Amino acid sequence: MYPSELAEAAAFQLSCDYSCRPEDFIGNINRAFESKLSKGRRNITETEDFFRMATMGNAAIASADKRLLPFLDRLMGKYEGCQLFTGKIRYLLNCELQAFNKAIGDVSIYYLPQTPYKYVRRGGFNVRVYEQDDISEVLYRYSYKKDFSNALLYDTAKKRKDVLAVCALNGNDIIGIAGASSDSERFWQIGVDVLPAYRKMGIASEIVSALTYEVLMHGAIPYYSTWSGNITSQNTARSCGYIPVWTEMFAQNIEEWQAAT
Repeated sequence: MYPSELAEAAAFQLSCDYSCRPEDFIGNINRAFESKLSKGRRNITETEDFFRMATMGNAAIASADKRLLPFLDRLMGKYEGCQLFTGKIRYLLNCELQAFNKAIGDVSIYYLPQTPYKYVRRGGFNVRVYEQDDISEVLYRYSYKKDFSNALLYDTAKKRKDVLAVCALNGNDIIGIAGASSDSERFWQIGVDVLPAYRKMGIASEIVSALTYEVLMHGAIPYYSTWSGNITSQNTARSCGYIPVWTEMFAQNIEEWQAAT
C-alpha cells in the first residue's frame, strides 16, 4: 500500500525513470535494471543513466549500464534497501565505478506535499507569480544566474524547462525566487534561492509554499529535493508541508564530481 495518492504517483514516475514496475518500490526485493530512455521518464538528463538508485523505504531499485549489472546483482542481494545508501556501500560503488571514470555524486532526499494543500499568505513583502513565457522574457533578463541557480535553469533549449515561478520582491528588486521545472509531464521540481541579506526571514518558506499551491492549481505534482546535509533546506520543506518520500543517488563523471567539491 502507498501512504498517499501522491506517493503512488511518485512510484509510477520512478517506474518510468527506472524501467520497472511501480510495485517494485513497495516490495522487499532489490532489483537492478538496464538503463533505458523510457517514455515518461524525468528529463533531468538527456542521456541514459550510467548508474542511479532509489528507495521509497523498502526495496532499492537501480538503473545502470549493463556492464554494472552483475556487480549490482551481487551487491544488492546482500543488503536491505535502506542499507544500500550508507557510506560503506557508497565506497564499494565508487571502487567499482572508478574503472569507468565515474563516482557517486549526491545522495538526495525527495519530498512531496501533504494534501489537501493549504497556502496562507504571511505578508511582509511583495510576491509575484510568473508563467513560463514571463520567466524567459523577464526573469532571465532581470535576475542573475549566480544568485538564483537553484531556482531557475536559465535554459530554453532542453526538454526540461522553467514553467512557473514565484518571486519575493523588495520594491522592484527580486530578493528571492522559487521556480518549478517540468522534469516530466506530471512532476515539476521546485528549487529556491534567497539573496544572502534576506535569509532567515521566512521568505524561502513563503515563496515555496505559494509555488506549491500554484503548481497544484496547474494540475501538476510539485516535488522538492535536497541533499542529506542541507538542514536549512530540509526545514524549508517541512515548514511548507512537505514530507520525505524517497531517496536517490546517481553517478557522474569524476571530473564533474571533483568540480563540485
